[in-house]
Amino acid sequence: MARALSDTQKRAIFTNIPASITIGEDNINASKIWSNQAITSYPTITMNISTDGIISVRDVSDGVLYYSCTLTLHILTENTSSYNGARIAEQFAADICTELESWTTPLTSDVRIFNPDEDINSIGNLGYDEGIFDYILSITLYHS
Repeated sequence: MARALSDTQKRAIFTNIPASITIGEDNINASKIWSNQAITSYPTITMNISTDGIISVRDVSDGVLYYSCTLTLHILTENTSSYNGARIAEQFAADICTELESWTTPLTSDVRIFNPDEDINSIGNLGYDEGIFDYILSITLYHS
């Protein structure tokens, strides 16, 4: 059976996704949850790991075999008295992408990306429904 992410690797991913942004002089904090948990407030960042354990690539520089998985993030926001929910979601997405770009240097337990241009897929706005904005990021992660 193909190798799947360990709990330690999942914790490293969870911990390293930013959940705080600054817009102007205001700090906004989001809850972070896995997709099987209930949303209790906004903003919230939900995480899901799918298609895990696919043999992907052997890093020729270090000879390590990497498996791939897809990390999907939903950034769920609503309007506040100061900011539009879309503006808040866009800032979270920008900060998350900046963090993910640094993962070319592996995180704890060898979770990484190889190429930010290919591994971090474009931000998609799934729309606005009942006052909630839903922005999505899809990231291909590699792990040994």
